[in-house]
Amino acid sequence: MTLVTTVDPRALFQRLAHELPHELLNRVFVVGSLAAACHHTDRLKNGGVKTKDADLVLHPAGDETPAQEIARLLRARGWRHRRLGGFEPGTRETPAAQLPAIRLYPPEHEDYFIELLILPSGERPGTKAWLQVELEEGYFGLPSFEFLALTSYDRCCLDGALEYAQPSMMALANLLSHPELDDGPPMSTRVANRDIHRSSKDLGRVLALTWLESRDEVDTWSDRWERALRICFPTRWIELAARVGSGLRALLEDIDRFDEAWHCCNDGLLSGHGVTHDQLRATADQLMGDVIVLVEQLARSAPTIAS
Repeated sequence: MTLVTTVDPRALFQRLAHELPHELLNRVFVVGSLAAACHHTDRLKNGGVKTKDADLVLHPAGDETPAQEIARLLRARGWRHRRLGGFEPGTRETPAAQLPAIRLYPPEHEDYFIELLILPSGERPGTKAWLQVELEEGYFGLPSFEFLALTSYDRCCLDGALEYAQPSMMALANLLSHPELDDGPPMSTRVANRDIHRSSKDLGRVLALTWLESRDEVDTWSDRWERALRICFPTRWIELAARVGSGLRALLEDIDRFDEAWHCCNDGLLSGHGVTHDQLRATADQLMGDVIVLVEQLARSAPTIAS
């Protein structure tokens, strides 16, 4: 069995910024658990965070040529494919959604790997689109999640080098990605030997991000969410704001799914804090009362946009 150890997120973040080609630093930003852990390093326990995966979002949005150039540049600089399981590049005829993602190790070690994502273009509704990218080995896919654009809003920067997404924006993107609980099978990857559904994990991440923020910081989220929604989804923001809390309400009403979310929190960002079910529910109640209800009320009172 492979022992999962924790890493210092800021040290890993700084190492990533140093090892990426310098010309890429202003063309990518970090999302996911590494971004969250980097922002809240002072509140983490057990020595850091359990991740060696750095999710890099390419921008500007939806432009295939820079995405392909960036991937090819990394390969030319010696970054190596992470070859696991059934790793096999596709062909031009392979549907984009069936192509392997671009996951790369740095040239000289395997202490971490990066996974490339790309911002979606426009306000297109949908779960996930894939951009087809041709590399020397064959064809790969760059996933573009529907609400990933929100993570680009009001980004943070560590030591003036590499940017990362605000926790509040990652929380909003996760909430909107799960307006209801998925009713299919659990994810293929288990969390600490337990089956977990994707919506439980992502909505649990929302609660972990809320728990790590101070009360004063969370109080600013409603204004931030409104501004981000208006900018990223100018014709859809009212609809999206109106349903921002629906998935979390469903999670709170389902004992088993909430337990999955609690399990993910205590195995992930909240590891070592000993957060109980009741404490996590209190965090959810805080988020509901201080942020979500305000955003939903704003949507109900907003004038309808003429078609």
